[in-house]
Amino acid sequence: MHMRILPYLAIATFIAGVAMLIVGYASSAGGKVKSEPVTFFTAVPETPTAVPTDARPADAPTPTPTPAPYDGQVMRLKIPRFNVDAAVEAIGVKPNNELDTPNDPRNVGWYDTTIDKDGPYIGAKPGFYKNAVLSAHVDYYGLPASAMPFNKLKNTDPKDEIDIVMANGEQYRYQIISKQRFSISEIKMGELIEARDKPAGKEWITLITCGNDGAFVYVNPGASSGPVEYLTRDVVIAERIQ
Repeated sequence: MHMRILPYLAIATFIAGVAMLIVGYASSAGGKVKSEPVTFFTAVPETPTAVPTDARPADAPTPTPTPAPYDGQVMRLKIPRFNVDAAVEAIGVKPNNELDTPNDPRNVGWYDTTIDKDGPYIGAKPGFYKNAVLSAHVDYYGLPASAMPFNKLKNTDPKDEIDIVMANGEQYRYQIISKQRFSISEIKMGELIEARDKPAGKEWITLITCGNDGAFVYVNPGASSGPVEYLTRDVVIAERIQ
């Protein structure tokens, strides 16, 4: 499958992995694909007013330093509205240079890898005020769709919340600010991963799955049923609120 991926050629390895991520099941051919424009729902924060270094009284208590973010394992992803509570696997690059998919199709994959030391870092971990990238199946051949973590991702709305739970029990909450659908020929993964629209000091998570909207091709040439590869991708961006 040929992809137009900008701005980094290295992102092609990401798309290759995601392209094989969602293995669905259908019995009829798909329709046309149309990308939807990106819409963000967050306001750009005002620039804070600088405070002179001598503005604090001499006897004022010393501020408590902010603790370093927890650098352990990402354990679970929850979408309360849809009763999703899925384990998270840290996944990376396969020997063929494609990004891996979760070993268990019922899990969420968190991309923990640097694909190019001079390119975008997509291994950002929740809690570090960057953009963590996760993906999961929308459905899977031979398993009930209801067991797939991102089966209802296309039905989320702005203001829906997503929770990330770390191995130490710490939990981060995010609120959806953007939902987009792209055709695989038009999606610009480099821009999504780089998160160039993310305001400084904000933390995002980007969730990616296939758009099971009826546009697909069969994995086995000439087949009329069985595993399929979807021709669209659903992308949800959520911003940390606590």
